[in-house]
Parts: sequence; structure tokens; C-alpha cells
Amino acid sequence: MKALIRFSVLLVAIASIWTTGFLGSFGSNAAFAEDLPPTNFYTQDTSKIDLNNANINAFREVRGAYPTLGRIIIENAPYKSFDEVLNIAGLSDAQKEILKANADKFSLKKPDESLGRERINNANYRL
Repeated sequence: MKALIRFSVLLVAIASIWTTGFLGSFGSNAAFAEDLPPTNFYTQDTSKIDLNNANINAFREVRGAYPTLGRIIIENAPYKSFDEVLNIAGLSDAQKEILKANADKFSLKKPDESLGRERINNANYRL
């Protein structure tokens, strides 16, 4: 009897989820991507690492920058110039050399806070 009740509850839950998902997509309150304002995060150029907006995982592209140097850069952002990045208090000479050697891989753009996202721990976990 318990199994029949559990099955019935599961069936009702699945039906309500499917109905909400199917019918909800046709409702007038649905937000479609074309209705949303464009953001720098959505249209960003990924050929370079934007030091004011990049996620910690972007620093994997630069040998020696992930995770420690990337975390330091993110925690001290925003920056107006690359010299500000090089003058972060506590950077070692080796870390400064990594930054200088890879300066062509970095860019600086206006900080984009529109998504309010977490740049260090954004729930991208390795399983």
C-alpha cells in the first residue's frame, strides 16, 4: 500500500512539473533571452582574461596563475590599469614575473556587476 501511495505522489509530482514547464513557457510573464538587456558578461571576448570580470577558472589558461594568483587578482579588483595589478600589496617577484610574461593574455574592461555573480566560488565543482 505504501508503495502505491509513493508511486501516486511521484506521478502527480512529475505531471505537475511537466505541466508547469510546458504551459509556463507560453505565459505572458515568461522572460525570453531576447527580452533581456545585453551585458558585458554575455558578450565578452574570451580570447583574453578580463581581470575585472573573469571567473577564477579563467586563470587556468595561464601557467602559475591558478588558483592563488587568480584569487589575489580577483580579491583586489577592480583595476584601472595593468600597473595597478602589478602593484598589488603582497605579490611576490615570481607572481609579478608571471603577470608580466603573460600581459598579452589579459585585458581590463569596466567591471560588470549586473549578474552579481561570485567570481571565486561560483558552484563549478569537480566531481
